Amino acid sequence: MGRALLGTESVTVPRGRDRLEAAVEVVDSVCARHAGNRESAVLVVPDDPRCRVGSAATVLHEGGCVRVASELGAQLTYLTLRGLVEPQSTIAVVDIGKSGTSVSVVDVGSGIVHDADWSDAFRGATVAAAVREHLLAAYGTSAPRTASADATLDDGVEWALEMLAVHRAVQVGGPFLGGSVTVFRTTVDRLVLDAVTAVSSWVYDVVARGRRRVDTVVLVGGPANLPLVRGVFAQQWGEALVMPAEPQSLAARGAAVLAARTALAGRQYASAS
Repeated sequence: MGRALLGTESVTVPRGRDRLEAAVEVVDSVCARHAGNRESAVLVVPDDPRCRVGSAATVLHEGGCVRVASELGAQLTYLTLRGLVEPQSTIAVVDIGKSGTSVSVVDVGSGIVHDADWSDAFRGATVAAAVREHLLAAYGTSAPRTASADATLDDGVEWALEMLAVHRAVQVGGPFLGGSVTVFRTTVDRLVLDAVTAVSSWVYDVVARGRRRVDTVVLVGGPANLPLVRGVFAQQWGEALVMPAEPQSLAARGAAVLAARTALAGRQYASAS
């Protein structure tokens, strides 16, 4: 029921290949590896947050080859299960992803979305790009640079941003003149402070424009691990802010909960029949 993560699998989808087809292959692979019930599998898909308004986020859809849930619905399912939000409350889920930041105001009990918006003013890709360009400018590179070396640097920067959630400095490999270089948390903070402050104000404006009183603001997504992001939002929202552990995997864990419930319902139906 989402309390234990048995395993994960990540794949790179080549340009031009159907992403849904690749996602279903991953679902099948995970089910096979962990003896999961393929018939109960749930696939979480991204959507346009602005299209959520007026709909129930937690509804499961039959996708033909697999059941489909929205990111917000999966996140809300997990937050409710773990008691991180009150059943009778209205919350704002702030999701900072690679492509942008969304905020969705939703009623926990019914799952109805009252307001939602999206902005690309602050996104994980922007943070990674800013750190990458800073390192290249500060340390210099060997010539000529190769695609393989650039890919290694990109992977290193993303890994560093994850590690800086708990460490003040980490080493990153790449096409640098001196080999591996050090990335400091204070450097990342300096590079993104203005953007984080701006997106926090934007979220406040989205929440304030609605007619619903928001009881809790939940911060999710990979960049939500950064202490600077947490600190800026904490200043804005105080005790109303909830920051789940491992915010980058909330949707995946929520999907696991939905899949477990689907499997349980299927067993109960079979027993009754």
